[in-house]
Amino acid sequence: MVTTNGPSAPPSPTAAEPGLTFQPTVDICDLGAEVLLVCDVPGAQPDGIDVTFEDGVLAVQAAVPPRELPGAMLRREYGVGDYRRSFRLGEGFDASLITADYRRGVLTIRVPRLAAVRPRKVAVRSA
Repeated sequence: MVTTNGPSAPPSPTAAEPGLTFQPTVDICDLGAEVLLVCDVPGAQPDGIDVTFEDGVLAVQAAVPPRELPGAMLRREYGVGDYRRSFRLGEGFDASLITADYRRGVLTIRVPRLAAVRPRKVAVRSA
């Protein structure tokens, strides 16, 4: 069972304070042999994303640089900040085989289960 550190709250439409931290929205799928997490982290760059797995907890952090626009800012409605979220996956996962891919603002993380704990179908033989 996967548990998260709370529901995701969308940023305020007028958020403009420096140092904001958001919880990215995440879809989680149990694929049997692995758990798939798809996280929205727009504005992040691949070298600013950290994914760690320790003591059964998968943590995602993504740094997003402030948006710089030319000229005087008249109104700022787009909240820019870093992302942080963690998930308790528990034991039974192979940390050495976790992969993370980032494309167009979406981080896809695959967390494989240890072979000993993967669900398997048992063949039924007829006598």
